[in-house]
Amino acid sequence: MDEADSMEQKILVALRRIIRAVDQHSRALAQRFGLTGPQIVVLQELVRSGTLATGELAHRIHLAQGTVSEILERLEERGLVERRRSSEDKRRMDCSSTPAGAELLAQKPSLLQERFVSELERLSDWERSFLLSALQRVADMMHAEGVQAGALLTTGPATATAEQTVEFLTEKS
Repeated sequence: MDEADSMEQKILVALRRIIRAVDQHSRALAQRFGLTGPQIVVLQELVRSGTLATGELAHRIHLAQGTVSEILERLEERGLVERRRSSEDKRRMDCSSTPAGAELLAQKPSLLQERFVSELERLSDWERSFLLSALQRVADMMHAEGVQAGALLTTGPATATAEQTVEFLTEKS
């Protein structure tokens, strides 16, 4: 193996390690708390903000409104959120966390991106700029221009249940 091949292999291994770390964290969240990363993000925003319209919630967490609606449906089935028609605009659905949702969130399921952002904040400006540039280049090399993504490190479909996430990630391993 020449030096170029060695560098290419190291890059591929580093990418695979990142993917595996995200997979393992997603599986652990689903198994320990019965929630997926996107479900936790929705619940966190509702606990932090109180009552929000579905569209505003979607905007705040950078997910499509349809995706957020599906996540809310799953959380509502579990009694973790409430949805009701707005008294001001009957076309709008208002959402809020239930006490059970706040209690589950108080167990502090830690999201991978929270730890990652904490580590990023410890870097100098030039290091963060370098990482951003390199990762944007990697995304371009993978032809990910049309892929929409929020600031959420998770794998699998955003609207999956915790059980589906565990199954998805177990099959991938």
